[in-house]
Parts: sequence; C-alpha cells; structure tokens
Amino acid sequence: MPVQPTDRRVLLSGRRRAVASVLVVLAALLPAAVTASAEPASDAGLTAPKTYHVKPPDGRKRPERDKRIHIQYARGDNQGAGEKTGRLTMDVSGARETLRLKKFGNGCTTSGGGATVVCKVGSSYNSWGDWAGALPYAAPGSKAGDRGELRLRYQAPDGHVSTATTTVVVGGPILEVRRPETITGVRPGAETGLDLAVRNTGETTAEGVALMFAADGELALPQRFANCRYTGGDDSPRTAYCTFPDLRLRPGRTVVFGPGLRIRTSEALDLGSLRQSAWPLDLGSYDSVIVPEGGDSGDGPPLRAQVRPGGSGQWSDEREAWTQVHTDNPADYAAIGAHVRAAPGGEQVVRVGARTDGPGDPGQGGAYDLVFTVPRGAEVLKEPMEEIDDDDFQPLCKHREDVYTCPLRVHEPGTEQTLAFTLKFGAASGDGVVRLTTRKDDEPPKDPDTSDHTAAVTVDLDAAYASSATSGHHLAWGVTGGLAAFIVVGGGCMLRRRRRR
Repeated sequence: MPVQPTDRRVLLSGRRRAVASVLVVLAALLPAAVTASAEPASDAGLTAPKTYHVKPPDGRKRPERDKRIHIQYARGDNQGAGEKTGRLTMDVSGARETLRLKKFGNGCTTSGGGATVVCKVGSSYNSWGDWAGALPYAAPGSKAGDRGELRLRYQAPDGHVSTATTTVVVGGPILEVRRPETITGVRPGAETGLDLAVRNTGETTAEGVALMFAADGELALPQRFANCRYTGGDDSPRTAYCTFPDLRLRPGRTVVFGPGLRIRTSEALDLGSLRQSAWPLDLGSYDSVIVPEGGDSGDGPPLRAQVRPGGSGQWSDEREAWTQVHTDNPADYAAIGAHVRAAPGGEQVVRVGARTDGPGDPGQGGAYDLVFTVPRGAEVLKEPMEEIDDDDFQPLCKHREDVYTCPLRVHEPGTEQTLAFTLKFGAASGDGVVRLTTRKDDEPPKDPDTSDHTAAVTVDLDAAYASSATSGHHLAWGVTGGLAAFIVVGGGCMLRRRRRR
C-alpha cells in the first residue's frame, strides 16, 4: 500500500498515543475481516455474520480484508473475558461434504473429523481478540458456489445458552479498484481526470456494487453525480458514496463508471490524496471502512456503469486504495545555521532549523528531518523537548553521539522553524553543520533548489567575550527585557479596558 500523505498525521497526547499503539499492535496481529452483512445473525448476546466466504480448494488466497470471521458474545454489563468459564461450540456437521473447521489458539478440542470444535472461552468472547476459536474452510472436493451452515452455540457461566447461524459460501466475489499510485504535474487549482473502474477477480458474481471515493489534502470533487451522496462541505464536497444495486459483476469481468472522475487541486498545497473503495453491495463494507451518514444527492448527470475491459494500470484489493496527487507547485526549503561567539567554557543557546520560501505549501506534516551535527568540542546541556502529556516532556530529537535528528514541520511559505540547543563550548571547539534530509517513507515536496539544504554552524572562541557578557551585554538585555515586560503588561491593561467598554 502506498504511504499515506504526511499532512494527515495527527500528534497524539501521551495517553492517546499509548492507546493507539495497542490498537496498532492488535491490528498487525489479527487479520482484517469483513462481516458479510450489515445485519448479523444473533441470539441473546451471540452475534455472527449472516454470510461468510472461504476460498475454494486450491483457489486464490483471500485478501487480508476478508480473512477472519467475526464472532462475538456479550450480555448485560459483562465487558471482560475473565476466566475461561464459557463454552463455545462451532459445528458444520450438517455440511460435512462442503465445510471443515480448523481450530486456533488454546483450550479447543476437535471431533467428527473436523466438523465440530468446542472451546473454553471467557464470560465474553470476541474472535478478533481471543486466541481460541475455529475458522471454516472448504472441504476437499467442494467447488465455488457450494454452501453450508456454520452453527454456533455459546453457553455462559450461569447456564444461559445463545445460538447463531452463518451461511458459509465456497468462493466469492473479490473486487479490486483500478488506481494509479501517483498523479504528478498537475497545475495549482487545475482539474485532472481519473478513470473509475472495478473488476471481480473472485469465483462468484457480485450482487450489486458499492463505490466510495474521498478527496483529502484540500483536493475537491467538482462533479456531483445524481446517483451519489456527497458529504464534507457544501462548496467542495470531499466524499462520494454511490450504489449500483442492479449491477451483476461476474467473475473475470470489469465495470467502468463513466464519465469518470474529475478532481481539482489546491491553489497552494502541493500534495493531496484520493481514496477509493468498492465492495459487493449485498455483503456490506469492509471492516474500518466507514460509510458516511446523510449527505446530499448530486445535481449533475448520473454515474453510469458499463461492463467492458478497463484498460491497463494498477489494481488494488486493499480495503482502501490510495492515490497521491502531486501539484506542480514547488516548495523551496532552506536550512538555517548559526554564528556563535562564545568564551571557552561558556554556555550559549544555539538555534538551528529551516524555512520554506514557497511558493507551494507542502502541508503541515512536512517531509524533512533536521540533522544537527554539534560543533566539535561542544557539549549539549539542553536539547529541544516536546510535551506528550500534561507536564510530561520527552526529547524531540533522536541522537547518536553528537548527531541529533529532529522532525521539521515548517510548511506555509515564508515561515520558519528553529530548535534551541544549549551548548557548553570547550577550549578548542570547532564548527558544526545543519542538513535537511528526506524523512524515511515520506516523499518530499518538489524543491527547485536543494543547494541550500546545508548550513554551517560557525563558532568564534573569544576569551574577552566572557567579561563583556557579564557587564554591559547582560545589562542591555535586562533593560530590553524590562521594556518588553512593560509593553506586555501595558498592552494587557489596554485589552482589559477595551473589554470592559
């Protein structure tokens, strides 16, 4: 999957970051799944999808989004799994010629030649989080289109019994979206075209197709098709959701939606993104793909589906297919160095950083890191810190020996960002250097002049500076600081008076 744009990153607080980290780990460990119906089969606390698809014997491996069936049990105020005092039974004995079960995790036993699995589970259960359960798979000799029932039974610690049934189908539709990974060279504020095409690489027909596309990073959707719902702004809608209930897309066929999609780039930002997703309408959207509620129907011509070859290009079976749109609007970054005059053994605050001279706006996330090599012979007493929670700080930069690597977030033309380091200089301190380097896994904005990505940090050692720094120099700063404080206090009084009026 292509890297998501950097301007979509959000800085989390310490507590939120900890929660997000746990969720990311769980997402990495557990395969993604799709519930086959928006209305799962359920009975007094036990829920399971109405329909689930498995690959045929020796068939194509399913995409990650489709792999794991989602079964849950929760009743009343019970929110925790607790000890394994519950009992989950999964049974396909009525469809032995079509289906089998494969257990996973601990605490499960198999009987009936793989037709029944019984697991000891907690007082609540979630197959995406509990390491005990079973997955249905196609029995040898079954073929695409065969189906059978998976019967589920959960017995709670208090003896309460819940049941559910899922229809398991051998084979199924696998929809892929055609998308370029990047679109480049678009003029600021101009429109560019994009084909909308979906193909079915699965084994069975897709009964109806849902299509959703969303523009991010100040891209706009100037078209409003009559058979789509639009959300995200009156003048510049960001998300479109379109359904084609009468469309039957057979295996191996491609549908092209005309007249295609138009997207308009930002006047300032040089990077935006487009997300596309398509799924069989009768199966529902994939896990984590949220269909927006409400919205307004478009007032333009309808988006029409035509089953025909979709041309060449990249195809994606991910739950969301991303396309990065690069505007031909360069952003000129320049490193900011420093000139330091210090006495041997003295301390100085040194500020280094970068600025952008535009004309483009690369987005708030930025794509460069600042690499600061500390002047030779100098010691870092204080380094830049960031607040990750209330009164909880940690170093902003990573460092190895005397090299500090720090994230930069300058973006709007004419702005700069500097970072403060407090250094103590030795008797023979030398010079340092600042360099701008491309952040790992990020694509930097186009820079017409990279020669200014390096700047020097020069050091002049002067023993006489120590005496001047303790006399008139500090006095001058004290007077200046007092005058600034007077101005701030006076300004505050004026503001209060104005508010009273």
